[in-house]
Amino acid sequence: RPMVELYELVQHAGNVLPRLYLLLAVGGVFLQSKEAAAKVVLEDLVEHCKGVQQPLRGLFLRNYLLQCTRERLPDTGSDYEGEGGTVSDAIKIVLANFGEMAKLWVRMQHQGPAANKEQREKERAELKVVVGGNLHRLASLEGVTLQVYTAEVVQPLLELIVSCKDGLAQEYLLECVCQVFPVAYHTATLPTLLRFLSWLSAAADESAILSHLITRLCALEPADGETEAGDVFTPVADHV
Repeated sequence: RPMVELYELVQHAGNVLPRLYLLLAVGGVFLQSKEAAAKVVLEDLVEHCKGVQQPLRGLFLRNYLLQCTRERLPDTGSDYEGEGGTVSDAIKIVLANFGEMAKLWVRMQHQGPAANKEQREKERAELKVVVGGNLHRLASLEGVTLQVYTAEVVQPLLELIVSCKDGLAQEYLLECVCQVFPVAYHTATLPTLLRFLSWLSAAADESAILSHLITRLCALEPADGETEAGDVFTPVADHV
């Protein structure tokens, strides 16, 4: 039986959550079969996951999506590149999943009675690595060169983070961005990054983010003798 038939068949299962987990599992095999373009199947899976809006369930569902498809993105040099799509498609898919997960993560704080707020914040802190997994996958794409990062990644990524409008989320996600991408990428896009810092929620600790960024920039010095410290840190000093 063609995989496309099985992919369509599982969409008629009864309950939403089991149906979507089954769809993701079948979708991973569907991608591997290459009966359809990878980007089309991936975009469909990301869209289907919107059917679960309960924050905790939605986060785990989308994390499962990330795990099922992480080696099946149309990345540069992968088996799914070409007819299956390009690295630009892979970037858009990962960013779309990241944006939805960030929304779900932020919404966790509004679920349940006010008396349980402290417990919910603890749960949010524990689940941050699930959301950050998208950034790790984005940074590991072979096709995300400095040129691609500058042109296609940094702006939409920072827009998604700022749109969270939540201090805890913005602080963690920006620190994650600083950590997962190469230092050279940050030096090349430093004005953009600093501009977005000005738009963060008042609850975000901008000084902590800057401290983390400066620590990362310092790591460039031993590895890149062509970069002068003054050139790197001047924009940071001007921002402060």
